[in-house]
Amino acid sequence: MVLLAAGCTLGPDHQPPEMLLPAAWSGPLATSPTAVAQGAWWQRFHDPVLDGLITRSLAANPDVAKAQASLRAARASLAQQRAGLWPSLDASASVTEQRSSLAASGYGSGARTYGTWTAGFDADFELDVFGGQRRTIESARATAEAAAAERDATVLSLIGDVANAYVQVRGYQAQLEVARQTLATRRDTAALTRGRARAGLVSELDAVKAEAEAESAEAAIPPLEQSLAGQVHGLAVLTGAAPGELTGLMAPVRPVPTLGGAIVADAPATLLVRRPDIRAAERRLAAANAAIGAAEADRYPAVSLAGAIGLNAARLGNVTDVSSRVWSVAPQVSLPVFDAGKRAAVVAEREAERDEALASWRATVLTALKEVENALVGLDREAAHNARLRRSVRAWQDAAQLARAQYRAGLSNFLDVLDAERSLSEAQDTLAQSDTALATQAIALFKALGGGWESAT
Repeated sequence: MVLLAAGCTLGPDHQPPEMLLPAAWSGPLATSPTAVAQGAWWQRFHDPVLDGLITRSLAANPDVAKAQASLRAARASLAQQRAGLWPSLDASASVTEQRSSLAASGYGSGARTYGTWTAGFDADFELDVFGGQRRTIESARATAEAAAAERDATVLSLIGDVANAYVQVRGYQAQLEVARQTLATRRDTAALTRGRARAGLVSELDAVKAEAEAESAEAAIPPLEQSLAGQVHGLAVLTGAAPGELTGLMAPVRPVPTLGGAIVADAPATLLVRRPDIRAAERRLAAANAAIGAAEADRYPAVSLAGAIGLNAARLGNVTDVSSRVWSVAPQVSLPVFDAGKRAAVVAEREAERDEALASWRATVLTALKEVENALVGLDREAAHNARLRRSVRAWQDAAQLARAQYRAGLSNFLDVLDAERSLSEAQDTLAQSDTALATQAIALFKALGGGWESAT
């Protein structure tokens, strides 16, 4: 029995799944065998406020606390399953005092009082002959490792969400700066046009149009302020704070974070070990595979040993006598004879769950590949878009300045000024949005590559 318990384990052994992956990314960024996406990648934005917010979120975010609690529960479950390989031992002691009537037994009158002193140990041990318990432990271990990877995935997602929310806040601040600058310019133009209308140099219609443009510019500000406040509130919640707690911290205007240096994406195969969602899916597959062996073992005989050893005496002084020693041994074999196919159906169910976990793993890998490819293209194209927008803004700044100068000199009409100012404000607003999108694409690439989580015990 001992030899069988040491060497017989039913069910398939887990083999890491394989999948044909491309040798390199098809996106425009270079690849390198050395990953640069791991670690505190958000520090490459060189923004101390962002660094502080991420530190706060990792310490106080409820989702991280929930994931950490799930990991502790999975590890505790593993400890419970490991304990099943060892015998259970219970100690007990009792004293019984009893009085019986002699008259009731027909042996005279009166009563007799006597006691029983008992102490001992009870042991129970189920031999893992067919490896069912070891497969259960293997499944619990893989489940705990999956919980650790899921905790890492939660951390990665949280850091990305905080970084994205922070970038959005700075983006709305940049758009508000553009809107306020536009309002100031429109008011200057309206004042200039009113003066020229009073002097009879332009029509009253031009003055009214200039006033309307200033009102339109002012009307664009409240929606941006509302969006900014909403982003600040959401950012506060991500850090585990009440919605209004970050209003003062985020009030000073800072530029949209820009990435320091390029992102070098290493080979696609590295995603299998770096991305926590892929590691979690692989560990869930391992757990499902081990559960097949546990179900298989349940179809075979179960062997257990029960025993007890102790002392039993009528008087306390006789407890140590050799004659008071008692013991019992009770080996037991349980053999499934007929269950109408129930155990076989359980095995089939576990095999189906294993196949489902394998399909989920493959889907997770494909999704990861897609996210990296999309992020590579998105970052490259947004960078090109951003560069062209900057040239456009500079050109429209020159055009607007020239149009206003010619309008003051009476060399152009109001429509030229209006067109140039509109185009400039639109280009500046689009550039502010592109700056936000560029940082967001960089964050998406870091997340897709699986960097940014920090392993914890």
